[in-house]
Amino acid sequence: MAPSGTTAALVNPARSATAPRVHRRSAAPLAALLLSTLVAGCNRDEQALASERSSSPFRLELPGLSRLFPATATEVAVPGDLPAFVVRGADGGCPRMVFLSGMCSHGLGYIQSFQAAARDHGGVLALQGDTACSADGAFRKYSFDLDKQDARIQAALATCGGKAEDLVLAGYSQGAYVAERLAERWPERYTRLVLIGAPTTPSAARLRKLRGAVLVSGEHDAKYRMKDGTKALEAAKVPAMYLEMPGAGHGQMTEAERTMDEALTWLDEHARAAP
Repeated sequence: MAPSGTTAALVNPARSATAPRVHRRSAAPLAALLLSTLVAGCNRDEQALASERSSSPFRLELPGLSRLFPATATEVAVPGDLPAFVVRGADGGCPRMVFLSGMCSHGLGYIQSFQAAARDHGGVLALQGDTACSADGAFRKYSFDLDKQDARIQAALATCGGKAEDLVLAGYSQGAYVAERLAERWPERYTRLVLIGAPTTPSAARLRKLRGAVLVSGEHDAKYRMKDGTKALEAAKVPAMYLEMPGAGHGQMTEAERTMDEALTWLDEHARAAP
């Protein structure tokens, strides 16, 4: 289903309640440090700097720095298909995560709600549904042709030189249902899952080959499905965790930056090693 306030969800979330807040006291010294670093760097030879960085065992890291600069979701043309929407990782590379939205919704609004977290964890690609829900085609859903959806994901990733290998596959509602079936069919391709508000309880029997999964529910959604799915996965020795979005009903993304950052960080730290 579409997120609450769909029109608002399609604009840049920097103006929305889900956008990260930056406190002036913390932003000012970081901004000054960045400015001085950039000015100094402009007066030095680029090749010498690159050599220095590669040989030095030390690296300046500023935790949370990416939150000061809004990540931007961009539209990419996919030959023979609808455009996809991409937030690139911090390194500018092709995303390592794919997001499938709910029935009769739009993926752009969803990935805009957690685009800073997505960038920090390698980026995300939102695939549009292949079936229109209305005459204008603004909001869409997915058919259950798994071969078709898999081919569409591969084609979309190929637009930026990426491959559908060892991906994190995230889905909301109908998108979670499709994601579960894709991971069952191609476990070597869709190795980790973030399932949000799935319409059915995720099956441990289908997902026994997963490297890891995070199951998410809204506080006011049918939480038992995702809780039961998490317990079943844990019993099957699949690394799994349950998260809850405060105040969220079905289709809503509240505290999306924090929730998705926690989910993706947990997968980074607890997923089984790739075979």
